[in-house]
Amino acid sequence: MSMDQKKQETPGQALLRIGKHLLLHNWGFKAMAILISILLWAGLISQDETITREKTFNDVSVNITGTDTMKRNGYIVVSDMSEALKGVSAVAAVPQHQYERAEASAYNIRVDLSRLNGTGEQEIRLLSSSSSTFGRVTSLTPGSIPVQVEEYVTRYRIPVSVSVTGETPEGWYMSSPNVDPPLVVVSGPRSLVNSISRGRAFLNPDDIEWTEGTTVRSEGLILFNRSGEEVDSTLLEISYDNVKLDSVVLEMNILPTRTYETLELIDTINQVKKGYEVKAIHISPESITVAARGEVLNQMAELALSEHYVDLKGLSDTTSFQIKVSKPSDDAVLSNDTITVTVDIGPIEAEETSGQK
Repeated sequence: MSMDQKKQETPGQALLRIGKHLLLHNWGFKAMAILISILLWAGLISQDETITREKTFNDVSVNITGTDTMKRNGYIVVSDMSEALKGVSAVAAVPQHQYERAEASAYNIRVDLSRLNGTGEQEIRLLSSSSSTFGRVTSLTPGSIPVQVEEYVTRYRIPVSVSVTGETPEGWYMSSPNVDPPLVVVSGPRSLVNSISRGRAFLNPDDIEWTEGTTVRSEGLILFNRSGEEVDSTLLEISYDNVKLDSVVLEMNILPTRTYETLELIDTINQVKKGYEVKAIHISPESITVAARGEVLNQMAELALSEHYVDLKGLSDTTSFQIKVSKPSDDAVLSNDTITVTVDIGPIEAEETSGQK
């Protein structure tokens, strides 16, 4: 185009000519401009929190809250909530730029047991919290679950006993275990708590280190009903002095033992009444076991008896004698502290001679 023609163009014609030139020439620059525009647009879109995408979360972990408040209100859930809360799914509206990072835990999906206000079957809603970073949950499936509710009650002074589930090894003695605490407090569903008769700890002698002295062990505590059946303690709380328990402390005294025969320790003196005779002598028990400290047993040659003789003077009937056995030390334990000597006495029977009528 000549210079004269350009001078004769109006401003509108000049813009049109420049636009036509740009459209028909410099394709590389135009493509780059378009690409930069797209990238800028995508960046702006991704940073705009008002633009969200739906994201679905399956098999969501559901938190259970409000348990303590529920119990203070006098209620407890007795049905299996873990089963009812399987397979929960959630749909959330997530800001575009946080879509990949969003996880279900960000929304605190939960059931709040403090909302319960009655017994029997109750329906409890699933709740969620909004997140300033990851948006909010738009739907939960299921939206609620059924639960079975009972009264939450407490019983005091439930006794605790101990059962020994085996034999004490030969040569050893174990005292009856002292239980600490001897009484416990049990809280839980009324139907279970009212059925409880006692708590019991089980002690297996095979688990004990058999050495002289005091032994202390912790053993699990099991609750039983009046029929002697174990009570499911999953929903129960055992405590003492406001401290929760799942075991009790057992304290036992262990001593070595030695057994002494009694048959050779006792004799008779004097004679029975004329015309009578001793038919037999019975000593019971035939042996006595002594549990004492090793140093005490090592000095014991025989049992210390109150008497070593029974006096038969003038007796004509069967007679029993009680002989006391003395403890060798204050902490010694005797299997029997009395020996009974029974003397069978009867008339002398005349010998029959051949030919006597």
